[in-house]
Amino acid sequence: MDIINEIGATAFFVSSIRAKEEKQEHKLFDDPCAAWFVNEAIEEKVQEQIEVFPPALELVRFRVCVMSEVVERGIEAGVKQIVSLGAGFDMRFHIYRTEGVRFCDVDQPAVLQFKNKILEARDVTPCSGIECNYLEVDLPRELAEAGFDLEAPILFIWEGNTMYLPVGLIHDFLDRMRAQVPYMTIAFDYLSEKVINRTSGDERITEFTDLFESNFGVKWVTGFDDLSVLTEKHGLEVVKSESLMEVGERRAPESASQIHEFMDAAAELLKLYSYCVLKAA
Repeated sequence: MDIINEIGATAFFVSSIRAKEEKQEHKLFDDPCAAWFVNEAIEEKVQEQIEVFPPALELVRFRVCVMSEVVERGIEAGVKQIVSLGAGFDMRFHIYRTEGVRFCDVDQPAVLQFKNKILEARDVTPCSGIECNYLEVDLPRELAEAGFDLEAPILFIWEGNTMYLPVGLIHDFLDRMRAQVPYMTIAFDYLSEKVINRTSGDERITEFTDLFESNFGVKWVTGFDDLSVLTEKHGLEVVKSESLMEVGERRAPESASQIHEFMDAAAELLKLYSYCVLKAA
């Protein structure tokens, strides 16, 4: 059985990009485990993506960097419960392990079982996990059964998920979470509707989007240009929001400067790809 097709190529794609960080002159994050999930087949797909649109590398770097920053700040602020939704091969539970802080990976059974097999072979204790499609189960109940305190703050990391989900499912999920987790904070990345609808006016952005979907067998279906469609409906407030271009300018000014100078399409795409942190109002 082709394990990439079974699990989903995007998990391997992100790990491949994260693994390349070790060789960067100015590292934005540490992820010594990423290479464990990389193979030759996925490397070829990643290389093709980068050749067509070189800033794909920076796009993932900036995203991983800022989501790791959210985890770091959450721990510094005293958060004791961190849940990774659609976790894939995220290893922050290992990288940021802290006394008294509990992590949980949530993803499909095939993903977590494969991940745990790789970790056990490396003598790394896997993260506490909930094997499920989080859109189809009562996730708060699952978390409670796993020992999480729903009345205490929980930070949810929702990285690389929303663009693949129909907007109705996003609203349903947030409704259910808000009803049972009163002190939730959720961080996620999202694309502009202009990228989803191919209306950015830049053919290279459309070419990149088409190639990514073709190469990795996925479809981007949902974007947001106005977060009020989420905050007002679900009683959430925006704690932080930046485009990935702004993240790059703040955390990797040398890379951001090169993108601005030589790659207009890349700069535009990074302006149309953002992250936010929402908190229960």
